[in-house]
Amino acid sequence: MGKIKILHCADFHFDTPFRELAGAAAEKRKEDLRETFGRVIQIAKEEEVDVMLISGDFFDNERVMKTTLDHIIKKFEEISNVRVFISPGNHDPYTPKSYYHLVQWPENVHIFDSHATGIAIPDLNLWVYGAGFSKSHEKQALLQGFQVEDRTMMNIMVLHGEVVSEGQGSDYNPITQKSISESGLDYLALGHKHSFSGIMKAGETFWAYSGNPEGRGFDETGSKGVLLGTLEKGRCDLHFQEICKRRYMTVKVDIEGLDTYEEVTEKIKEQVIDPERAENLYKIILTGEIKEDFTIHTEVLREKLSSTFYSVKLVDETSPWLDYEGLANEFSLRGIFIRNMLEKLEATPDEEGKKQIRRGLKLGIQALGTGEVIIE
Repeated sequence: MGKIKILHCADFHFDTPFRELAGAAAEKRKEDLRETFGRVIQIAKEEEVDVMLISGDFFDNERVMKTTLDHIIKKFEEISNVRVFISPGNHDPYTPKSYYHLVQWPENVHIFDSHATGIAIPDLNLWVYGAGFSKSHEKQALLQGFQVEDRTMMNIMVLHGEVVSEGQGSDYNPITQKSISESGLDYLALGHKHSFSGIMKAGETFWAYSGNPEGRGFDETGSKGVLLGTLEKGRCDLHFQEICKRRYMTVKVDIEGLDTYEEVTEKIKEQVIDPERAENLYKIILTGEIKEDFTIHTEVLREKLSSTFYSVKLVDETSPWLDYEGLANEFSLRGIFIRNMLEKLEATPDEEGKKQIRRGLKLGIQALGTGEVIIE
């Protein structure tokens, strides 16, 4: 039995609104995603893959631009010799009104509906199975009770869902290790989780989440890509290949003791040494104690960094340098305020709560000092 070359990808989320970005920047990220899909198609060509598996959430929602659909179809037509299989996910379920049903897809593209079915490819001695969401939530396990028809052949499946512990439920097609193991599949190509899982194994079945090819926000940081390689009975030689045009990166920069925008700008440039900072999207969190009269306007700082970074979001988590204990003993409105806030800080057990109280303390001191409060 020969090897089968596959490309496994998932969670493109075409036409994501990118709400963290404003105006033209959001539209640029949509185009980035279309470009990344083009690079995925190019890899499929160059590597001469037999099968391309897309494990759901191909679209982000029901509103997709016609230019996006045209681009996708043209790209699929460029790889007419590659068999493409799509399993609809919770963001793009297969319904009578979905693009999966309404659009005329190229002949090499097969889209699975909500029933687990298989397509035989005799020349590859292969069965490709799949099942898709029919609504935004699938509490019933689509893999439950499934078994392949012929274990002597290669059997792979494309599916969107959440791997859970035995007995645990999920709104997104709960998949257990037991159901994977009992399926008889050689490989299960999963989507839904936006990070590469590593190549896992349950019984004799290999399985993996490829993650998404492009991050969509600062909760999806780091490298993003696809899985590429070969499968054969008892062997899975897939590897992760980074494909993203841009990464989302989060960095904390301690600016304690600095008191000018120029100093802060230089400190950020010194600490963020990424050679691709002119390509990637950064969230920079400013920390440390600074002088009470140094009020940071993040828009001013962002403008100073705009020639160095492609995109930068600044979060001010600094606190004013003050002798809190000494000020708390003042017989003044500020002293009473600081004393009450320190008591709340001491009584709050969780770090998130403490963070909010520190922020409130900072804003209160600003208001009682300069009378100027900046909330961003």
